[in-house]
Amino acid sequence: MAIAAGAPNLTGQQALVIDPNSGMRQAIGAGLNDCGVTQIDYVGRLADALARLGQVPYDIVLSEFDLGGGLDGVHLFEACQRHQLLKPSCVFMVVTGERRSSQVMSAAELAPDGYLLKPFSSADFVQRLSLALARKAQLRPIDEATRTGDYQSAITACNTQHPLPDALARAKGRLLTLMGEHAEARDFYREILAGRDAPWAMLGLARSQFALKQYDEAHLLYARIKAEHELVIEAYDGLARTQQAQGDAKGAQATLAEAVQRSPLVAQRQRALGRLALRNGEPMVAEAALGQAVELARTAIVRDPAVYAELARAQLANADVLGAQRTAAQVKRDFRHEEVAMVVCELIEGEAFAALKDKDKAERALTNARDRLDAMTDPPAGVLLELAQSCYARRDAEAGERYVKHALRVRTDDSELAGTVEALYHNIGRPELAAPLIAAANQDVVEVNNDALRAANAGDYVGAAERFIGALETLPGNLQVLLNAANALLVCVNKAGWDVRYMETAQRYLERARKLDPANGKARQLQDAFRRTQRRYGVDVALGTVETPPPNVDSRV
Repeated sequence: MAIAAGAPNLTGQQALVIDPNSGMRQAIGAGLNDCGVTQIDYVGRLADALARLGQVPYDIVLSEFDLGGGLDGVHLFEACQRHQLLKPSCVFMVVTGERRSSQVMSAAELAPDGYLLKPFSSADFVQRLSLALARKAQLRPIDEATRTGDYQSAITACNTQHPLPDALARAKGRLLTLMGEHAEARDFYREILAGRDAPWAMLGLARSQFALKQYDEAHLLYARIKAEHELVIEAYDGLARTQQAQGDAKGAQATLAEAVQRSPLVAQRQRALGRLALRNGEPMVAEAALGQAVELARTAIVRDPAVYAELARAQLANADVLGAQRTAAQVKRDFRHEEVAMVVCELIEGEAFAALKDKDKAERALTNARDRLDAMTDPPAGVLLELAQSCYARRDAEAGERYVKHALRVRTDDSELAGTVEALYHNIGRPELAAPLIAAANQDVVEVNNDALRAANAGDYVGAAERFIGALETLPGNLQVLLNAANALLVCVNKAGWDVRYMETAQRYLERARKLDPANGKARQLQDAFRRTQRRYGVDVALGTVETPPPNVDSRV
């Protein structure tokens, strides 16, 4: 195929075009053909796009902003980032009309590689695509390692480049953060900033400091970025998280209010503002923000029904019982037959009945919610806290505390969850109860980790693995323990020999961890280690067929 004059030669590259309009799909395809691209997949629905992205390592993805049904291309991009469906060098561009520009700007911090405004000429298309491809070309050396979760190899590939190009420097910082190497990431960003003023590196440094609980330093840096680069909205979000961690809930709310003025169409930001407003006794502000969060989240790829319960609490605080009942009905429509959503629905209905002084119906709804949640293997921490609040409202402090402890055991290392727990106890007039519960949950995990580490250091790898397996009986669904347990099991297999039971258990733990936190970098690393362990012993991916057992392999089951 002849390449159009002035167009880049992209022969051999694979592209995905996502647009409900067949005519627009053809127009975009023609533009790609002008650049030599012949391997093009066309889809019109978001579900089909996600399926293709999970199977093919595309070089170029071009998505219409408006995908119909309230879904959009930016939500798709966000989902791709969360589930790491794109290789680092993949160019993802959003095609949009001028009338959509304010919505696209609101999502600009999510950083697709470019926006193609309609109507566009062939020259416009080629120019925008060429610029994006030139920026991303530097990332090709780390494509395969990053896609498989072998982050250490990706970082090694970054380090071979001298001097380190900007795109690879950004990638290295992100990889260190995904690996949980926050101290190394901090030092890396400081090295970058010693040579030049780069807002992205300042943000990375602030994130690292926050992760290391260096809140004063993070606060100063986020505030500086916000003052010097007022359109970098991520700085507002980071500053608000830091203020909340420092105990300044009102300051955090004020910061998020500024962010929402500039960029209102991000569900997580509106939700954070609503939570803080509830905590600060401003239910009208809370209802407005949480109402926006619910509407925006309805079109997200991954949805959390707990935000509906938060909206209902704001509505009930404003004496809007009918509004809360409408929210319960909306949960049923938006999450048909999902068990967690049914818990949320019953919690909302129970609170609405309580506001109407119908004690019997309120108790029945709460009992149903508790029974459903108690039967779940890994109940979400947010829903556990909503149930805890309902228990405290019924003066059942024992049950309320039990559900709070369960939520904290699920996500001990989550500062946002800790802030929600502090807000819960502030709202019931017992703020002094939060800190001891949070500290106790953290200590439980520290003791488990230390006990297993002592066993591993003594060469007792089986003992270390068994300690983690036992710990998950008392810390069910704890993400950190699930990942540490999977790691201990893999270490044991690599040190002591093949063990089907241990490998199946590790696989099960990793699946649970990915379900709890799809974007978790350590989970992806361990998944890569799992595959390498299988290959080492000549075992197929179905976990069960040993092709050629190596000598001295322990095959106990």
